[in-house]
This record gives sequence, structure tokens and C-alpha cells, in this order.
Amino acid sequence: MTTSQALGQRVRMLRKTRQLTLHDLARISGVAVSTISKIENGALSPTLDKVSRLAEGFGLSIGQLIGDEETESDSRPPNSRFMKVGTGDGIQIDTENYEYNYLCSDIMNKRLIPIRARIKTGSLQKFGPLERHGGEEFLMVLEGAVEVHTEFYAPVRLSKGEGVYLDSSMGHAYLNVGETDAEVICICTESQRPEPR
Repeated sequence: MTTSQALGQRVRMLRKTRQLTLHDLARISGVAVSTISKIENGALSPTLDKVSRLAEGFGLSIGQLIGDEETESDSRPPNSRFMKVGTGDGIQIDTENYEYNYLCSDIMNKRLIPIRARIKTGSLQKFGPLERHGGEEFLMVLEGAVEVHTEFYAPVRLSKGEGVYLDSSMGHAYLNVGETDAEVICICTESQRPEPR
């Protein structure tokens, strides 16, 4: 079973156990019915934006949605967490624009989402609509060259060792502008959900 299929089965299971129709989930997440259906059937690898919106719709963190955290909240504060990351570790999701590798997937209730990614797309026209999701993110180029496009700023070109910090709710796209696919590390925060009263 591929990671996309596993994620699709998890989305379907969560939706059905909460007695939500595809239309209900589309309404609360902002993700189109057709997109949710394709994700559930393993026919589409969702972007981080879609994963984030589905997680918010379910009232979960991204880690809880992709299955690397327990869905029950843990009221105990984190204590002495430590994990070494190997080259092939993580949960991989391959999309048209990026190949995401969600790192430290065994650590539960993370405040940060570390992602190693390969940037494949080199043009904004091919990329499609800018992505946006809750939280903030920091991206650093490990190999190659990346051009960062946002809805409010002029494009910025980054070379190996350079990075950018941005508000993830602002439309953004990372494009590969080097000879080979760019490798990056991206650290995202979860969007801040109001505490239940």
C-alpha cells in the first residue's frame, strides 16, 4: 500500500466515524468534494495545503491526520523528546510539484513539522495556484536553487545554504530553478486553533 493510499484510507475512516459526507468535509475543510474523493481513493497525493485544511476540518494536527500521532490529546507537556533522523526515514508523499518526506513521524504532539522535500516544478504556470495553509514556515536550500514566489512580495532566488521565513497563510510557491531538482528542508508550525472553552 502506498502512502497516498494509506492517507486516503485514514481520511475516509475519520470522515465515516464522524458521520460526515464528502460534502460535509468539503464545507468544513475548504477542500473540493472531487479532491477529497480522489484522496480517499488513493488517486491523488495531496499537497501540504490540502493536508493542512483537511486536518483543520477534522480538528486535528497534520501529524494526527497523516497517522504519526495519536488522535487523543495528551495533556502532559512534552519531556525529553529526542529522535535521530536517517536518510530514508519519514512518511513520503509525492505530488506534482514536490516530493515531501515528513520527518520524525514517531514523535507525537509535535509543535513543528520538519519536512525534507524535493522541488520538481520549475515554472509558476505549471505549478498552478499558490499554496496557503495555517502556521508559519522556514525553508533552507540543501542542494540546487529555488525561487520563492509569494502573493505580496517580489520573487526571491535562494542558493544552497540560503533560506526564507514566511507566514504560510500567504500564498506561496517554491520553484526549482537549478539544473537538477532542488533539495530543501522545511520546518512548518501547525496553525493555531482556538482552545476549547
